Formats: sequence, structure tokens, C-alpha cells
Amino acid sequence: MRAVHDVLVAVNKRLPATNHWLIFICSVPVALACGTLFAYSVYSTQLAEQCHLTTSQSSSLNISTVIGSAVGGLLGGILTDTYGTQIPMLISCVCVFSGYKWLYELYLAGAHSSVSSLVTAMFLIGIGSTAGYFSAIKAVAIEFPNFKGTAQSITIASFAISALLHSYLSSRVFDGDVASFLNYLHISTGLMIFIGFLFVRVEGHYKSKSESEDEVSLMQTPDLIPSESADEVAAKVDLKHQDLKHSLLHPIFWFHFVVFSIVQGLGQMYIFEVGFVVKAVYNYYDDDSIDLHHLQAIQVSLIAVFSFLGRLSSGPQSDYLVHKLHCQRHWNLVMGLCIMLVGHLLNTLKLDHFAASLSGANVFLSVVSSIIGYAYGFSFTCYPVIISDIFNMENYSFIWGLMYSSTAFGLTLMSSMFGHIYDAHSKYNDAGEYVCTEGSGCYAETFSITCGLGAAVIFLILAYIRYSSRS
Repeated sequence: MRAVHDVLVAVNKRLPATNHWLIFICSVPVALACGTLFAYSVYSTQLAEQCHLTTSQSSSLNISTVIGSAVGGLLGGILTDTYGTQIPMLISCVCVFSGYKWLYELYLAGAHSSVSSLVTAMFLIGIGSTAGYFSAIKAVAIEFPNFKGTAQSITIASFAISALLHSYLSSRVFDGDVASFLNYLHISTGLMIFIGFLFVRVEGHYKSKSESEDEVSLMQTPDLIPSESADEVAAKVDLKHQDLKHSLLHPIFWFHFVVFSIVQGLGQMYIFEVGFVVKAVYNYYDDDSIDLHHLQAIQVSLIAVFSFLGRLSSGPQSDYLVHKLHCQRHWNLVMGLCIMLVGHLLNTLKLDHFAASLSGANVFLSVVSSIIGYAYGFSFTCYPVIISDIFNMENYSFIWGLMYSSTAFGLTLMSSMFGHIYDAHSKYNDAGEYVCTEGSGCYAETFSITCGLGAAVIFLILAYIRYSSRS
């Protein structure tokens, strides 16, 4: 990697100069490209049908993507902290480009494609989606230290709105043609991340370690960290000075690791599985007058829009809580999870009690998708800034990448549970298709369990806030 870094240093001398505003602007196309990860729901059921996958096998693709995201976050974190942003951007560009290209070829192969190949393609997409994205987040945090909550929220929101933009392209431009859509993705995402490779250039501590230590020293001084509230400084100042090993062994790290795992599982499980939720409702009402793909696209779009709004509002509110009210950022997380809990509770209700037709059911699901989308975006955006407040900024990308890897555990648990319960209610119809026709009965049990997990994690965060305040 040192040799690659040295080559890039030489290449950079021939590239146009960059600055903090250019880095901020170019982080947006990187986030848009990486956010196509969540456009999976747009074509998930069509991919499953084309390749003859069961719900459980389709869930394994979700899990593979999340594991890839975790690996990409860790790999990108180490490389960003050590060598800067360009190597992770290059890895992101190659992985996303090749992953979508392979997925496109497997889709064309249909039933002849293997599950292992599909899993590997999604794994590559997962790696690329977080390696470049996390590098962009750190670059923005470094360039805008006094307003990092607000600055990061723009990049993070762009990641969320990507699903909406690509959902629109899938339904309007490509008219539901999954093959053409996947072919488009492998070209466009590679180009957008390459823009980040050219202009989102922030050095790691390998090249100029002494300068980096001076910068970190400034960041570690409590009086110079306006993003931290007064009651958090005493508890966190020690972690701000800790090296990577001691930070990872600290109980506060593992507390946030577990909490973030559950938060991610609650949000991403619904995002990845909403296509199957819509399909279950569609099969229950048996109304062919409305296109299934159109209904799925509506839910994906709503999740994307409200996740975008949640991410945009979370950053400024987080900064307001800290600077004006002198509260902990964790209160943002509590608010987001309370909203999330409402969305999951609605999914436990019997849908036919509220909707007599498919159109009415779609309205109900639209409310649920809007609530969960907003709550997920709002909650997720709290975490990168919380981590930057607590831990040493020199190791920020790796710690955040490792923290994000907890998503694999939460989503694997909840997605596997969803697939198992959904399959338990499914059966083969006269056409030989493996479907669930029980409507909300296909998934209500899953959301009853996740409601309990949501309530538990809210209690844990409130206990942490009380503990931190006393410290």
C-alpha cells in the first residue's frame, strides 16, 4: 500500500488543486454512487424471480451485502487513517463497478446463475459502497471541524437520496427493465466515485505524521472541541487521548457497538425487505389492476425521501443540542428510535382492519415507510458525529468502520428472522410460485420481536445518558 500511496502522491502533483469546498461538493456524487446499495429493494424481487431464489436465499444476498459493507468499512477505515482518502476511493470504484457488472451478467443468466456468485457480487458492492463513502465522511469532518454535524449530514443525506433517484430512473427511464438498470449502474457509479478519487484528497498520518499529531493534539484539547457538550467532556477526554488499542478495549466502545448494531438492524431490515412486505400485501388483496413493481418503487422512494429528510434534520439539530442546549447528542438517538418504534408497531397490526383494498393498504404501508425511513435517517446520522466526539480523530475512520461492521450482526439476525418467518407462512400456488398470501400475517410476528428490541435499546441509551451526566 505504501507503494500505491507514493504513486498517487506523484499523480496528485499533476491533478488540479483541491480545497475544502471542492472536497465537500465532490463528496456528494461519491455518496450518491455508494447509496445505490439501498436501491436493491427496487429490483430485489425481480432478481429473485429471474434467478429462482427463495425468500431466505434472497435474504442471504442482503446479509452478504452487509458483511461486504462491514469489510469495506474496516478496510477503508484503516487505509483512510493511514494513507488518506484516495486508496479507499480507488478500491470503492473498482468494487462497485465490477460488482454491478457481475450482477448484470448473472441476471441475464437467470436460473443458470449460482447463489454463491450472486452473494459474491453483492459482497463486492457492499465493500465498495462503504470504503469510498466513509472516506468522504471523514474528509468532510476534517475540513469542517466546527460544524461537522451539519456538514456530514449533507453527505450522509446524499447517500440516502440515492435510492430515490435510482428508483425513479428504474421505473421511469428504464421502465422496470432490471437488466438495463443494472448495466447503467455499473457504469454511472464507477464514474461518480472516480470524481471523488480525483478531488476528495485528504492525507492520512503516514505521509506527514508529525503534522497529523499536531492536528490531533488540537482536536484533543477539550476547550477547542465546540461539538462536545460540557457533561461529556470529562468522560470522553481520556478516550480522545487513547490510542487505537485502548479505545477498542474500552466498555464505551462496545456499548455503542451493540446499540448501533440494533439501530442498524431495525432500519435496514425494513429497507431491504420492504419489497417482500409489499409483495405479501399485493398477493393478499389479489388486485392485478396495480403493478407490483410500481408499488414497490413507491415504498422505496418514500423511504429514500424521508431518510434524506431525517439525515438533513439530524445534523443541524445535533449541533443545536450541543452548542445551544449543552445536551448530549445521544438525545437525538433517543428521539429517532422512538419514531422508529412507532413504525415497527404499525407493522404488527392486522392490515385488513384498516384497509379494504390494495390501494388503502398501499396508503397504510406508505405511512409506515415514511416513519421508518425518517427515523432511520435521523438515527443513523447521529452516530458518525458521536464517534468523532468520543474517540481520537486520528483513528476515526477505522473506529467508525468497525462500529459500522456491527450492522452485519444486527441485520443478519433480523433479516434471517424475517426470511424464516416469511417462508414459514409461504407456500406454492397453482402457478408453481413460492408466495405468501396472508398479507400482514407474513411479517407481523417479525415486527413484534423488533419492537421489543427497539424498546430495550432506548432504555440502554437513556441509562448511558444518565451515567454520562453523573460522570
